[in-house]
Amino acid sequence: MQYIPPLHFNRHMSLPLSLNGLNIASSIGICCFLGITPSAPSQSRTGAPFFHHTLESRICDFNLMHQALRIAEIIDQISWHVDRSSLPGLALTCRILEGPALDALWRNLPSLEPLVNCIPMHVWGISFQGELILLRPIDTKAWVTFRKYASRVHSITQSGDPSPIIEHIRIIMLSYPYPSSTMFPNLRSLAWNVDQTHLVIEFLRMAFVPSLVSLDLRITSISPALMSILSTIGTTCPNVTSFRPQVDDPTLNREIAPFLTQATCQLHHLSALTVCELEDPGMVHVTQLQSLKTLWLYIGPSFLRRTGLPPQSLGLEHLELLGLQATRLSHMTAFLRSLRTVRSKHITAVFSSNVFGQQSDSMSGFCAMLLERCDNDTLEAITLCEQFYNAFHNVYAQPGDFGPLRLLRNLTHFDVEAACTISISDDELSELVKAWPKLKIFRLGCYRDPASPVLPTFHGLINVLRLCPELVSLSLVIDTTQLDGIDVKSPGNGIRKTVYKSLSSVTR
Repeated sequence: MQYIPPLHFNRHMSLPLSLNGLNIASSIGICCFLGITPSAPSQSRTGAPFFHHTLESRICDFNLMHQALRIAEIIDQISWHVDRSSLPGLALTCRILEGPALDALWRNLPSLEPLVNCIPMHVWGISFQGELILLRPIDTKAWVTFRKYASRVHSITQSGDPSPIIEHIRIIMLSYPYPSSTMFPNLRSLAWNVDQTHLVIEFLRMAFVPSLVSLDLRITSISPALMSILSTIGTTCPNVTSFRPQVDDPTLNREIAPFLTQATCQLHHLSALTVCELEDPGMVHVTQLQSLKTLWLYIGPSFLRRTGLPPQSLGLEHLELLGLQATRLSHMTAFLRSLRTVRSKHITAVFSSNVFGQQSDSMSGFCAMLLERCDNDTLEAITLCEQFYNAFHNVYAQPGDFGPLRLLRNLTHFDVEAACTISISDDELSELVKAWPKLKIFRLGCYRDPASPVLPTFHGLINVLRLCPELVSLSLVIDTTQLDGIDVKSPGNGIRKTVYKSLSSVTR
Protein backbone atom coordinates (compact mmCIF):
# COMPACT_ATOMS: atom_id res chain seq x y z
CA MET A 1 0.00 0.00 0.00
CA GLN A 2 1.44 3.36 -0.97
CA TYR A 3 1.85 5.62 2.02
CA ILE A 4 1.13 9.32 1.96
CA PRO A 5 2.23 11.06 5.16
CA PRO A 6 -0.11 13.42 7.01
CA LEU A 7 -0.15 16.82 5.32
CA HIS A 8 0.01 20.25 6.91
CA PHE A 9 -2.19 22.74 5.12
CA ASN A 10 -2.96 26.39 5.15
CA ARG A 11 -5.72 28.31 3.43
CA HIS A 12 -3.51 29.33 0.48
CA MET A 13 -2.29 25.85 -0.54
CA SER A 14 -3.57 23.83 -3.45
CA LEU A 15 -4.30 20.15 -3.00
CA PRO A 16 -4.26 17.68 -5.93
CA LEU A 17 -7.69 16.12 -6.09
CA SER A 18 -6.48 12.72 -7.27
CA LEU A 19 -3.95 11.69 -4.62
CA ASN A 20 -3.64 7.90 -4.51
CA GLY A 21 -6.74 7.38 -6.61
CA LEU A 22 -9.27 9.10 -4.33
CA ASN A 23 -12.37 10.47 -5.99
CA ILE A 24 -12.51 14.23 -6.43
CA ALA A 25 -15.52 14.76 -4.16
CA SER A 26 -13.78 13.22 -1.16
CA SER A 27 -10.72 15.41 -1.61
CA ILE A 28 -12.99 18.44 -1.86
CA GLY A 29 -14.44 17.44 1.50
CA ILE A 30 -10.96 17.52 3.06
CA CYS A 31 -10.26 20.89 1.45
CA CYS A 32 -13.53 22.30 2.80
CA PHE A 33 -12.76 21.13 6.32
CA LEU A 34 -9.26 22.63 6.18
CA GLY A 35 -10.38 25.78 4.41
CA ILE A 36 -7.99 25.45 1.43
CA THR A 37 -8.51 25.79 -2.31
CA PRO A 38 -8.53 22.53 -4.32
CA SER A 39 -6.73 22.33 -7.66
CA ALA A 40 -7.57 20.40 -10.80
CA PRO A 41 -6.75 16.68 -11.13
CA SER A 42 -3.12 15.87 -11.99
CA GLN A 43 -2.28 14.07 -15.21
CA SER A 44 -0.03 11.08 -15.83
CA ARG A 45 2.51 11.00 -18.66
CA THR A 46 -0.10 9.39 -20.89
CA GLY A 47 -2.46 12.33 -20.33
CA ALA A 48 -4.95 10.25 -18.29
CA PRO A 49 -5.97 11.33 -14.81
CA PHE A 50 -3.69 9.88 -12.12
CA PHE A 51 -6.47 7.87 -10.45
CA HIS A 52 -7.00 5.93 -13.70
CA HIS A 53 -3.27 5.37 -13.99
CA THR A 54 -3.05 3.85 -10.49
CA LEU A 55 -6.24 1.75 -10.49
CA GLU A 56 -4.45 -1.53 -11.24
CA SER A 57 -1.80 -0.94 -8.58
CA ARG A 58 -4.53 -0.09 -6.02
CA ILE A 59 -6.25 -3.42 -6.67
CA CYS A 60 -2.93 -5.17 -6.06
CA ASP A 61 -2.47 -3.14 -2.85
CA PHE A 62 -5.90 -4.26 -1.64
CA ASN A 63 -5.07 -7.91 -2.26
CA LEU A 64 -1.81 -7.53 -0.31
CA MET A 65 -3.44 -5.81 2.68
CA HIS A 66 -3.70 -7.61 5.98
CA GLN A 67 -7.12 -9.21 6.32
CA ALA A 68 -7.75 -7.33 9.58
CA LEU A 69 -7.80 -4.07 7.62
CA ARG A 70 -10.79 -5.33 5.65
CA ILE A 71 -12.93 -5.40 8.82
CA ALA A 72 -15.01 -2.23 9.02
CA GLU A 73 -15.01 -2.10 12.85
CA ILE A 74 -11.20 -2.13 12.97
CA ILE A 75 -10.94 0.62 10.37
CA ASP A 76 -13.42 2.69 12.38
CA GLN A 77 -11.38 2.24 15.56
CA ILE A 78 -8.20 3.27 13.75
CA SER A 79 -9.93 6.45 12.57
CA TRP A 80 -11.26 7.35 16.03
CA HIS A 81 -7.82 6.95 17.62
CA VAL A 82 -5.91 8.99 15.03
CA ASP A 83 -5.00 12.53 16.05
CA ARG A 84 -7.40 15.02 14.48
CA SER A 85 -4.63 16.84 12.63
CA SER A 86 -3.63 13.56 10.93
CA LEU A 87 -7.13 12.58 9.76
CA PRO A 88 -6.82 14.42 6.40
CA GLY A 89 -3.65 12.47 5.67
CA LEU A 90 -5.32 9.22 6.71
CA ALA A 91 -8.28 9.91 4.41
CA LEU A 92 -5.86 10.44 1.52
CA THR A 93 -3.98 7.21 2.16
CA CYS A 94 -6.33 4.79 0.40
CA ARG A 95 -9.96 4.30 -0.46
CA ILE A 96 -10.57 1.79 2.36
CA LEU A 97 -9.53 4.36 4.99
CA GLU A 98 -11.17 7.26 3.20
CA GLY A 99 -14.77 6.90 4.42
CA PRO A 100 -14.07 6.16 8.10
CA ALA A 101 -11.43 8.92 8.26
CA LEU A 102 -13.84 11.45 6.76
CA ASP A 103 -16.53 10.32 9.19
CA ALA A 104 -14.17 10.97 12.10
CA LEU A 105 -12.98 14.27 10.60
CA TRP A 106 -16.47 15.70 10.19
CA ARG A 107 -18.21 14.03 13.14
CA ASN A 108 -17.45 16.75 15.72
CA LEU A 109 -17.08 20.23 14.23
CA PRO A 110 -15.24 22.82 16.36
CA SER A 111 -16.99 25.61 14.42
CA LEU A 112 -19.25 26.26 11.43
CA GLU A 113 -16.38 27.37 9.20
CA PRO A 114 -15.82 23.97 7.51
CA LEU A 115 -19.45 24.05 6.35
CA VAL A 116 -18.98 27.52 4.88
CA ASN A 117 -15.91 26.25 3.02
CA CYS A 118 -18.06 23.66 1.26
CA ILE A 119 -19.49 26.47 -0.89
CA PRO A 120 -17.14 27.59 -3.71
CA MET A 121 -15.50 30.94 -3.08
CA HIS A 122 -16.31 32.28 -6.54
CA VAL A 123 -20.03 32.53 -5.73
CA TRP A 124 -19.40 35.14 -3.02
CA GLY A 125 -19.02 38.85 -3.58
CA ILE A 126 -19.30 42.25 -1.91
CA SER A 127 -21.95 44.77 -2.92
CA PHE A 128 -21.32 48.49 -3.40
CA GLN A 129 -22.74 48.97 0.08
CA GLY A 130 -20.09 46.60 1.45
CA GLU A 131 -22.51 43.76 2.16
CA LEU A 132 -21.83 40.07 1.46
CA ILE A 133 -23.86 38.83 -1.50
CA LEU A 134 -24.14 35.83 -3.81
CA LEU A 135 -22.83 36.59 -7.29
CA ARG A 136 -24.64 33.56 -8.68
CA PRO A 137 -26.88 30.82 -7.26
CA ILE A 138 -25.25 27.91 -5.44
CA ASP A 139 -25.47 25.09 -7.97
CA THR A 140 -26.57 21.50 -7.46
CA LYS A 141 -23.00 20.17 -7.52
CA ALA A 142 -22.03 22.40 -4.60
CA TRP A 143 -25.12 21.38 -2.66
CA VAL A 144 -24.32 17.70 -3.21
CA THR A 145 -20.88 18.27 -1.70
CA PHE A 146 -22.32 20.30 1.17
CA ARG A 147 -24.92 17.65 2.04
CA LYS A 148 -22.41 14.82 1.76
CA TYR A 149 -20.34 16.26 4.60
CA ALA A 150 -23.10 17.96 6.62
CA SER A 151 -24.76 14.56 6.95
CA ARG A 152 -21.62 13.24 8.69
CA VAL A 153 -21.80 15.90 11.43
CA HIS A 154 -22.87 14.64 14.87
CA SER A 155 -21.90 17.64 16.98
CA ILE A 156 -21.21 21.34 16.47
CA THR A 157 -19.46 23.47 19.09
CA GLN A 158 -19.06 27.15 18.28
CA SER A 159 -16.68 28.71 20.79
CA GLY A 160 -14.77 31.15 18.60
CA ASP A 161 -15.97 34.51 17.34
CA PRO A 162 -18.52 33.78 14.58
CA SER A 163 -18.59 37.32 13.19
CA PRO A 164 -16.54 36.59 10.01
CA ILE A 165 -18.91 33.81 8.92
CA ILE A 166 -22.32 34.81 10.26
CA GLU A 167 -23.50 36.37 6.99
CA HIS A 168 -22.19 33.37 5.03
CA ILE A 169 -24.16 31.04 7.31
CA ARG A 170 -27.35 33.06 7.02
CA ILE A 171 -27.18 33.11 3.21
CA ILE A 172 -26.38 29.39 2.99
CA MET A 173 -29.28 28.52 5.27
CA LEU A 174 -31.73 30.71 3.33
CA SER A 175 -30.50 29.30 0.00
CA TYR A 176 -30.80 25.64 1.01
CA PRO A 177 -33.18 24.11 -1.60
CA TYR A 178 -34.11 20.97 0.36
CA PRO A 179 -36.29 20.36 3.46
CA SER A 180 -34.66 21.92 6.51
CA SER A 181 -34.61 18.62 8.42
CA THR A 182 -32.27 17.09 5.80
CA MET A 183 -29.35 19.46 6.34
CA PHE A 184 -28.09 17.84 9.58
CA PRO A 185 -29.93 14.49 9.72
CA ASN A 186 -27.47 13.02 12.25
CA LEU A 187 -26.81 16.04 14.47
CA ARG A 188 -26.95 15.03 18.14
CA SER A 189 -25.23 17.86 19.99
CA LEU A 190 -25.21 21.63 19.46
CA ALA A 191 -23.29 24.03 21.71
CA TRP A 192 -23.33 27.73 20.86
CA ASN A 193 -20.98 29.15 23.50
CA VAL A 194 -20.58 32.65 22.06
CA ASP A 195 -22.81 35.67 21.72
CA GLN A 196 -24.79 36.76 18.64
CA THR A 197 -27.19 33.84 19.00
CA HIS A 198 -29.98 36.18 17.91
CA LEU A 199 -28.19 36.63 14.55
CA VAL A 200 -28.10 32.95 13.62
CA ILE A 201 -31.82 32.20 13.69
CA GLU A 202 -31.64 30.70 10.21
CA PHE A 203 -28.95 28.27 11.31
CA LEU A 204 -30.85 27.30 14.47
CA ARG A 205 -33.93 26.57 12.38
CA MET A 206 -31.88 24.06 10.39
CA ALA A 207 -30.04 22.63 13.40
CA PHE A 208 -33.15 21.95 15.48
CA VAL A 209 -33.72 18.42 14.21
CA PRO A 210 -35.33 15.32 15.77
CA SER A 211 -31.94 13.60 16.24
CA LEU A 212 -30.70 16.36 18.59
CA VAL A 213 -30.22 15.17 22.19
CA SER A 214 -28.00 17.91 23.67
CA LEU A 215 -28.60 21.65 23.25
CA ASP A 216 -26.47 24.35 24.85
CA LEU A 217 -27.21 27.96 23.88
CA ARG A 218 -25.67 31.16 25.21
CA ILE A 219 -28.18 34.00 25.08
CA THR A 220 -26.75 37.50 25.46
CA SER A 221 -29.65 39.41 23.91
CA ILE A 222 -33.10 38.54 22.72
CA SER A 223 -35.23 39.25 19.68
CA PRO A 224 -38.77 38.26 18.70
CA ALA A 225 -37.35 35.77 16.19
CA LEU A 226 -35.07 34.16 18.79
CA MET A 227 -37.82 33.79 21.37
CA SER A 228 -40.15 32.33 18.75
CA ILE A 229 -37.68 29.68 17.66
CA LEU A 230 -36.86 28.81 21.28
CA SER A 231 -40.52 28.05 21.87
CA THR A 232 -40.41 25.41 19.08
CA ILE A 233 -37.61 23.33 20.63
CA GLY A 234 -40.03 20.86 22.18
CA THR A 235 -41.64 20.02 18.83
CA THR A 236 -38.61 20.24 16.53
CA CYS A 237 -36.24 18.47 18.96
CA PRO A 238 -38.49 16.16 20.99
CA ASN A 239 -35.62 13.81 21.91
CA VAL A 240 -33.46 16.37 23.71
CA THR A 241 -32.20 14.99 27.02
CA SER A 242 -29.83 17.83 27.97
CA PHE A 243 -31.04 21.44 27.63
CA ARG A 244 -28.92 24.39 28.77
CA PRO A 245 -29.99 27.89 27.72
CA GLN A 246 -27.45 30.27 29.30
CA VAL A 247 -28.96 33.72 29.82
CA ASP A 248 -26.10 36.12 30.58
CA ASP A 249 -28.27 39.02 31.72
CA PRO A 250 -30.61 38.11 34.61
CA THR A 251 -32.86 41.05 33.66
CA LEU A 252 -33.86 39.10 30.54
CA ASN A 253 -35.15 36.13 32.54
CA ARG A 254 -38.66 37.41 32.97
CA GLU A 255 -39.10 38.12 29.25
CA ILE A 256 -37.70 34.82 28.07
CA ALA A 257 -39.27 32.61 30.76
CA PRO A 258 -42.61 32.02 28.92
CA PHE A 259 -40.81 30.77 25.82
CA LEU A 260 -38.40 28.52 27.71
CA THR A 261 -41.31 27.24 29.78
CA GLN A 262 -43.19 26.16 26.66
CA ALA A 263 -40.11 24.41 25.28
CA THR A 264 -39.38 22.68 28.60
CA CYS A 265 -42.95 21.45 29.00
CA GLN A 266 -42.70 19.65 25.65
CA LEU A 267 -39.45 17.83 26.50
CA HIS A 268 -40.35 14.53 28.17
CA HIS A 269 -36.94 12.79 28.25
CA LEU A 270 -34.81 15.40 30.00
CA SER A 271 -31.99 14.09 32.16
CA ALA A 272 -30.17 17.45 32.57
CA LEU A 273 -31.69 20.93 32.61
CA THR A 274 -30.09 24.30 33.29
CA VAL A 275 -32.57 27.13 33.04
CA CYS A 276 -33.44 30.56 34.36
CA GLU A 277 -36.79 31.25 35.93
CA LEU A 278 -39.61 29.01 34.74
CA GLU A 279 -43.28 29.80 34.96
CA ASP A 280 -45.54 27.59 37.07
CA PRO A 281 -46.35 25.03 34.32
CA GLY A 282 -42.64 24.57 33.71
CA MET A 283 -41.89 23.96 37.38
CA VAL A 284 -44.75 21.46 37.62
CA HIS A 285 -43.43 19.62 34.56
CA VAL A 286 -39.86 19.55 35.92
CA THR A 287 -40.93 18.07 39.24
CA GLN A 288 -42.83 15.30 37.45
CA LEU A 289 -39.90 14.18 35.27
CA GLN A 290 -38.53 10.94 36.68
CA SER A 291 -35.78 10.96 34.04
CA LEU A 292 -34.36 14.27 35.33
CA LYS A 293 -31.08 13.75 37.21
CA THR A 294 -29.36 17.16 37.00
CA LEU A 295 -31.22 20.43 37.55
CA TRP A 296 -29.73 23.93 37.70
CA LEU A 297 -32.06 26.83 38.48
CA TYR A 298 -31.48 30.58 38.68
CA ILE A 299 -33.55 31.97 41.54
CA GLY A 300 -34.32 35.65 40.94
CA PRO A 301 -35.77 38.02 43.56
CA SER A 302 -39.20 37.88 41.91
CA PHE A 303 -39.24 34.10 41.39
CA LEU A 304 -41.40 33.27 44.41
CA ARG A 305 -43.50 36.45 44.26
CA ARG A 306 -44.76 35.54 40.77
CA THR A 307 -45.72 31.95 41.48
CA GLY A 308 -49.34 31.05 41.96
CA LEU A 309 -48.66 27.55 43.25
CA PRO A 310 -49.65 26.62 46.80
CA PRO A 311 -46.69 26.46 49.21
CA GLN A 312 -44.98 23.07 49.42
CA SER A 313 -47.08 21.68 46.58
CA LEU A 314 -44.01 20.62 44.56
CA GLY A 315 -41.16 18.26 45.34
CA LEU A 316 -37.94 17.45 43.54
CA GLU A 317 -37.32 13.71 43.42
CA HIS A 318 -34.78 11.30 41.91
CA LEU A 319 -32.07 13.95 41.39
CA GLU A 320 -28.35 13.32 41.34
CA LEU A 321 -27.51 17.06 41.43
CA LEU A 322 -29.55 20.13 42.31
CA GLY A 323 -27.77 23.39 41.54
CA LEU A 324 -29.13 26.75 42.66
CA GLN A 325 -27.85 30.19 41.75
CA ALA A 326 -28.99 33.51 43.18
CA THR A 327 -27.62 36.85 44.27
CA ARG A 328 -28.42 36.01 47.90
CA LEU A 329 -28.47 32.88 49.98
CA SER A 330 -31.80 34.01 51.38
CA HIS A 331 -33.39 33.72 47.93
CA MET A 332 -32.34 30.07 47.72
CA THR A 333 -33.52 29.47 51.27
CA ALA A 334 -36.96 30.82 50.35
CA PHE A 335 -37.06 28.60 47.27
CA LEU A 336 -36.26 25.48 49.31
CA ARG A 337 -38.92 26.49 51.82
CA SER A 338 -41.50 26.59 49.02
CA LEU A 339 -40.84 22.93 48.16
CA ARG A 340 -42.35 19.90 49.83
CA THR A 341 -39.15 17.85 49.74
CA VAL A 342 -35.82 17.60 47.91
CA ARG A 343 -34.34 14.21 47.15
CA SER A 344 -30.89 14.77 45.65
CA LYS A 345 -27.45 13.27 46.21
CA HIS A 346 -25.58 16.53 45.60
CA ILE A 347 -26.66 20.12 46.25
CA THR A 348 -24.65 23.09 44.99
CA ALA A 349 -25.48 26.71 45.84
CA VAL A 350 -23.83 29.61 44.01
CA PHE A 351 -24.39 33.12 45.36
CA SER A 352 -22.84 36.57 45.29
CA SER A 353 -21.65 38.46 48.35
CA ASN A 354 -20.88 41.74 46.63
CA VAL A 355 -24.51 42.62 45.88
CA PHE A 356 -25.84 44.45 48.96
CA GLY A 357 -24.00 41.89 51.09
CA GLN A 358 -25.44 38.86 52.84
CA GLN A 359 -27.45 38.96 56.03
CA SER A 360 -25.57 37.77 59.10
CA ASP A 361 -27.85 34.76 59.54
CA SER A 362 -28.08 33.81 55.85
CA MET A 363 -25.66 30.87 56.11
CA SER A 364 -27.28 29.34 59.19
CA GLY A 365 -30.76 29.81 57.70
CA PHE A 366 -29.77 28.10 54.47
CA CYS A 367 -28.19 25.14 56.27
CA ALA A 368 -31.22 24.75 58.53
CA MET A 369 -33.55 24.71 55.51
CA LEU A 370 -31.33 22.12 53.77
CA LEU A 371 -31.82 19.80 56.72
CA GLU A 372 -35.55 20.49 56.86
CA ARG A 373 -36.33 19.90 53.17
CA CYS A 374 -33.69 17.40 52.03
CA ASP A 375 -33.87 13.66 52.45
CA ASN A 376 -31.20 12.98 55.06
CA ASP A 377 -30.41 9.49 53.82
CA THR A 378 -30.03 10.58 50.18
CA LEU A 379 -27.93 13.75 50.47
CA GLU A 380 -24.22 12.94 50.17
CA ALA A 381 -22.56 16.13 48.92
CA ILE A 382 -22.88 19.87 49.64
CA THR A 383 -21.00 22.59 47.77
CA LEU A 384 -21.35 26.29 48.54
CA CYS A 385 -19.48 28.94 46.59
CA GLU A 386 -19.55 32.58 45.61
CA GLN A 387 -19.98 33.34 41.94
CA PHE A 388 -17.04 35.77 41.99
CA TYR A 389 -14.99 34.56 44.91
CA ASN A 390 -12.84 37.25 46.50
CA ALA A 391 -10.84 36.50 49.61
CA PHE A 392 -11.02 40.18 50.61
CA HIS A 393 -14.81 40.49 50.29
CA ASN A 394 -16.25 37.38 51.79
CA VAL A 395 -19.14 36.00 53.78
CA TYR A 396 -18.27 35.30 57.41
CA ALA A 397 -19.60 32.14 59.05
CA GLN A 398 -19.46 30.53 62.47
CA PRO A 399 -19.10 26.79 63.17
CA GLY A 400 -22.62 26.78 64.56
CA ASP A 401 -24.01 27.85 61.17
CA PHE A 402 -23.24 24.37 59.87
CA GLY A 403 -24.54 22.65 62.99
CA PRO A 404 -27.82 21.44 61.40
CA LEU A 405 -25.84 19.60 58.75
CA ARG A 406 -24.23 17.34 61.34
CA LEU A 407 -27.37 15.19 61.17
CA LEU A 408 -26.55 14.24 57.56
CA ARG A 409 -24.76 11.03 58.47
CA ASN A 410 -24.15 9.94 54.86
CA LEU A 411 -22.28 13.09 53.85
CA THR A 412 -19.14 12.31 51.82
CA HIS A 413 -18.44 15.72 50.26
CA PHE A 414 -18.44 19.08 52.08
CA ASP A 415 -16.97 22.06 50.22
CA VAL A 416 -17.37 25.66 51.39
CA GLU A 417 -13.85 26.94 50.80
CA ALA A 418 -15.01 29.40 48.09
CA ALA A 419 -18.12 30.45 50.01
CA CYS A 420 -17.12 31.89 53.35
CA THR A 421 -14.44 32.70 55.86
CA ILE A 422 -14.86 30.76 59.07
CA SER A 423 -13.29 31.18 62.49
CA ILE A 424 -13.05 27.71 64.04
CA SER A 425 -11.08 26.12 66.87
CA ASP A 426 -9.66 22.60 67.08
CA ASP A 427 -12.52 21.40 69.26
CA GLU A 428 -15.17 22.95 67.01
CA LEU A 429 -13.52 21.41 63.94
CA SER A 430 -13.46 17.98 65.57
CA GLU A 431 -17.09 18.31 66.64
CA LEU A 432 -18.10 19.21 63.07
CA VAL A 433 -16.38 16.35 61.25
CA LYS A 434 -17.14 13.76 63.95
CA ALA A 435 -20.67 13.54 62.56
CA TRP A 436 -19.40 12.63 59.07
CA PRO A 437 -17.34 9.42 59.30
CA LYS A 438 -17.87 8.73 55.57
CA LEU A 439 -16.34 12.06 54.51
CA LYS A 440 -14.06 11.81 51.47
CA ILE A 441 -13.77 15.47 50.43
CA PHE A 442 -13.52 18.22 53.04
CA ARG A 443 -12.77 21.79 51.95
CA LEU A 444 -13.28 24.36 54.65
CA GLY A 445 -10.95 27.17 53.62
CA CYS A 446 -7.98 28.06 51.46
CA TYR A 447 -7.23 31.64 52.57
CA ARG A 448 -6.44 33.12 55.97
CA ASP A 449 -8.50 36.20 56.75
CA PRO A 450 -7.06 38.63 59.33
CA ALA A 451 -10.58 39.01 60.70
CA SER A 452 -10.60 35.33 61.74
CA PRO A 453 -9.06 35.31 65.20
CA VAL A 454 -9.22 31.56 65.70
CA LEU A 455 -7.67 28.94 63.43
CA PRO A 456 -7.24 25.20 63.89
CA THR A 457 -3.75 23.90 64.69
CA PHE A 458 -1.97 20.64 64.04
CA HIS A 459 -4.19 19.10 66.72
CA GLY A 460 -7.29 19.90 64.66
CA LEU A 461 -5.70 18.56 61.48
CA ILE A 462 -4.74 15.31 63.21
CA ASN A 463 -8.25 14.90 64.58
CA VAL A 464 -9.74 15.36 61.10
CA LEU A 465 -7.51 12.56 59.78
CA ARG A 466 -8.44 10.36 62.71
CA LEU A 467 -12.20 10.94 62.52
CA CYS A 468 -12.47 10.71 58.72
CA PRO A 469 -10.52 7.60 57.66
CA GLU A 470 -11.88 7.69 54.07
CA LEU A 471 -10.71 11.26 53.42
CA VAL A 472 -8.90 11.70 50.05
CA SER A 473 -9.12 15.50 49.53
CA LEU A 474 -8.58 18.15 52.19
CA SER A 475 -8.35 21.95 52.11
CA LEU A 476 -7.87 23.65 55.45
CA VAL A 477 -6.21 26.77 56.91
CA ILE A 478 -4.17 25.93 60.00
CA ASP A 479 -1.98 27.80 62.46
CA THR A 480 1.44 26.11 62.45
CA THR A 481 2.90 28.37 65.13
CA GLN A 482 1.03 26.54 67.88
CA LEU A 483 3.08 23.41 68.58
CA ASP A 484 2.15 22.72 72.19
CA GLY A 485 1.92 18.96 72.71
CA ILE A 486 3.17 18.23 69.18
CA ASP A 487 6.15 15.95 68.68
CA VAL A 488 7.90 17.43 65.66
CA LYS A 489 9.43 14.06 64.78
CA SER A 490 6.06 12.33 64.94
CA PRO A 491 3.34 15.03 64.87
CA GLY A 492 0.53 12.58 64.26
CA ASN A 493 1.41 10.28 67.15
CA GLY A 494 1.22 7.33 64.82
CA ILE A 495 -1.82 8.57 62.83
CA ARG A 496 -0.85 8.56 59.18
CA LYS A 497 -2.74 9.23 55.96
CA THR A 498 -0.85 8.57 52.74
CA VAL A 499 -3.58 8.20 50.10
CA TYR A 500 -4.48 11.75 49.09
CA LYS A 501 -5.59 13.01 45.70
CA SER A 502 -5.55 16.61 46.90
CA LEU A 503 -4.10 18.28 49.98
CA SER A 504 -4.10 22.04 50.48
CA SER A 505 -3.27 23.91 53.64
CA VAL A 506 -2.43 27.53 54.37
CA THR A 507 -0.20 28.21 57.35
CA ARG A 508 -0.14 31.18 59.61
